[in-house]
Amino acid sequence: MPAHRIGSYATLARGVLEGAGSHRTLALELERRSRTQPAHSFLLYEDRRFDYGQADRIVNGIAHAYLAAGMGRGDVLALLMENRPEFLWHYLAAGKLGIVVALVNTQARGDGLAHALTVCGARHMIVGSECLPAFLTIRERVGELADRCLVDEDPGVTHCDTAGLARFEPSRTVTDPPDTARSTLGDTGAYVFTSGTTGLPKAAVMSYQRLTTVGRVLGALAWRFEPGDVVYNCLPLFHTHALVISLASVLTHGSTLALGRRFSAGGFWRDIHRFEATGFNYIGEMCRYLVNTPPGEYDNRHRVRVIVGQGLQSDAWVKLQDRFAIPRIVEMYASTEGNIATLNLSGTVGSVGTLRLGGKLAKWDFERDDFVRNAGRLVPCGPGDVGVLLGPIRKRTPFAGYRDTEATSAKVLTDAFRAGDALFNTGDAFRLDERKNLFFVDRLGDTFRNKGENVSTTEVQEQLARWPGIAAASVYGVTVPGREGRAGMAAVVLADGARFDGAALAAHLDAALPSYAQPVFIRVRSTLETTATLKLSKLTLQREGFAPRDGEPIYIRDAADGYRELTHEHYDDIVRGETGAIHGQ
Repeated sequence: MPAHRIGSYATLARGVLEGAGSHRTLALELERRSRTQPAHSFLLYEDRRFDYGQADRIVNGIAHAYLAAGMGRGDVLALLMENRPEFLWHYLAAGKLGIVVALVNTQARGDGLAHALTVCGARHMIVGSECLPAFLTIRERVGELADRCLVDEDPGVTHCDTAGLARFEPSRTVTDPPDTARSTLGDTGAYVFTSGTTGLPKAAVMSYQRLTTVGRVLGALAWRFEPGDVVYNCLPLFHTHALVISLASVLTHGSTLALGRRFSAGGFWRDIHRFEATGFNYIGEMCRYLVNTPPGEYDNRHRVRVIVGQGLQSDAWVKLQDRFAIPRIVEMYASTEGNIATLNLSGTVGSVGTLRLGGKLAKWDFERDDFVRNAGRLVPCGPGDVGVLLGPIRKRTPFAGYRDTEATSAKVLTDAFRAGDALFNTGDAFRLDERKNLFFVDRLGDTFRNKGENVSTTEVQEQLARWPGIAAASVYGVTVPGREGRAGMAAVVLADGARFDGAALAAHLDAALPSYAQPVFIRVRSTLETTATLKLSKLTLQREGFAPRDGEPIYIRDAADGYRELTHEHYDDIVRGETGAIHGQ
């Protein structure tokens, strides 16, 4: 997009935020739309359709039931439910009353689930019957919350045993509750848990302002809504990605949301066709699954004109756009708790956009694992540099942090570039080009050192995925006895019908990556563990290391044969630290 067009859209966004609707929460927006466009489609789900007027009446019935149950402004309500209309109704009903919703990951189990329900401070809970078995396993560990837990039955299930828990029943009163207008944009609207890819998740504080205003901006800049637009979302609603990019954008602009229960690579384009979607929000791994599916009858039988999301790597970007004829891809960067975001409006492949909102890119010393400093101050990056993205904490870009004050403090840098400043540390490294475009490099925790060099797991994953025999890959570093740094390792899933060819893969990597970046070990698995938002979970893989296991062969780089299977005897030699046990060491 030409620079002058970008500027005009930035002006439009400011106008949207400063206009008459800029002070409305999502709940207030629903009420207004129910009066101004009651018959317009708000939600499409399976074979059901809900217009704005009907949606508002359903939400009101739930809000009045909350009031009858003693819930009110400032209370915390834990919501554990898969993607279905009832999730939206509960979330919006809580918003009408100023109730803070703790959006619990439906994949959480055991300690993780108990931790989430405890750390959020919930006094009440709504659990979908589809999630009830997971909750019952930790029921005794959440104290009085279990006594205030109500079960919302999934309409798709014919019978539900609530195990003695009360069923949720909405009120028959469907008028607007009197407390809606009391919620202000500055109030806390939700606790959204970080993805937990490297440990227990933290409850990030989300204000109504952030949830609402970001949706307004994305609708104006990214989606550029037109009459009749339908946005399809199949990512979990408990995460800000779906909550903001799809729901908030649609609701603040009076468009239509099509909701999928979950992501299915095989059924994705069939749903897009069925709902006549004009766009969808994505996560990078989701797009990689799509380009790896066999050709289908719905590949080009759609009217998608724009997709918005994050984490789309360059190779998958090009394949996705070419194969499915998608006119416009808007890649962005944002995090659950962060106060800084970027938006690629130029269409530069692989970029997340340019520095905006006062964001800074500070040089990082990978050798010392710390920021580069000059006379005690951080050093800004120039073209070609790699650094960590920082967001200035100020009135325009506040950092609400987490419910845990220590975790909040740990993410704030003070006196960074000058005395008295404060910045949010994203922990994400980016590269800056000559045109000030940002390109994601890696999470700091995912970048590791090998042979004195920094290895970006994202870069290695991309090259592995380009090899025809590999459908998906997760790259990380593992500790090897008697060896400095960490050795590169990858867990891979082979493409359908493919066999592992160690020589061919080694030749591919030799041509694409320096030797220090190439994985020393490769584990072949049937699947890769991901979070509910399809981010790769590496913690378990790192803990497993490179020990051979039945059913999951491990291959080690060899000078002569490329990659050959790691035997138990060879593994024992490596663990003993024998010289030459690893090629090139």
